[in-house]
Amino acid sequence: MNITLGIVKNIDYQFWLNSNEYYSSDKLSTNVNTGIKHAKKAGLIQKLVNNISSNAELVNLIEQRINLQESASAYSDEELLIIFDLIQAWGGPTGRNPYVFQDRPRITNPQFFATTYRATVEMLYQLNDIEDYAKDVAPIKKKLEELPQVSESFSTKHLSFWSRFLKNCPELVIYDTRMRDIIKAANKHVEGANITYKDFRLALSQEAQTLGLEINDIERAIFAFSSNYFKNDNFVLRAKPEINHPDKLIAHELINDSKPKKCLLQKLFLN
Repeated sequence: MNITLGIVKNIDYQFWLNSNEYYSSDKLSTNVNTGIKHAKKAGLIQKLVNNISSNAELVNLIEQRINLQESASAYSDEELLIIFDLIQAWGGPTGRNPYVFQDRPRITNPQFFATTYRATVEMLYQLNDIEDYAKDVAPIKKKLEELPQVSESFSTKHLSFWSRFLKNCPELVIYDTRMRDIIKAANKHVEGANITYKDFRLALSQEAQTLGLEINDIERAIFAFSSNYFKNDNFVLRAKPEINHPDKLIAHELINDSKPKKCLLQKLFLN
């Protein structure tokens, strides 16, 4: 199955990379602030996040906490749980699940979370190359998803953050609802097929050299593009995108079954 970025490879990556509010140094967004409020319920990150004023500061804090130790065994249980909570917080409102649903498992069973999270971190420290991607990464992702209320959308957020800040760890990317919708729309020729995390990462890797970007930056740009044009609960165009950009043509083409007619392209450019 040949999964590619399709027409999405033509978006303005530098523009969207700089437009992703989850990495903004200018503000603490409503989404991230909501995520922080939920993660604080576990009782470990209050003092760490009280003075955070931007999303970028939270990203930097996650990096600092991951870099506190140089081996998986060196982290205390509390240090690991703090990192878990910070990443869940960064993920925004949908990171609330372990803190609010089904007996609030992150709060009521912290030892299981610490033990399971440590096992995944140990595997990440041992991940030195990605040639056999399915063999090496799938067990780590599966282990993370043993945590109650942690699905693929958040297991891959944890993989992404740890891979960015650990030495010699191959880049792992976020694969959430937006990314699944975008890659499916870009690959209409495989409609109905299950496009996996492995497929998505390989599609990004194929374009990385051409675009001159790391794969996490490509994902970050695609997310910002998607957030501007598409709703998150279902893959439909927003009536009024926040940013007016020529890439609206690509957004419309992703929605349409066939390439927009010339008159439609002209209309879109004029609006």
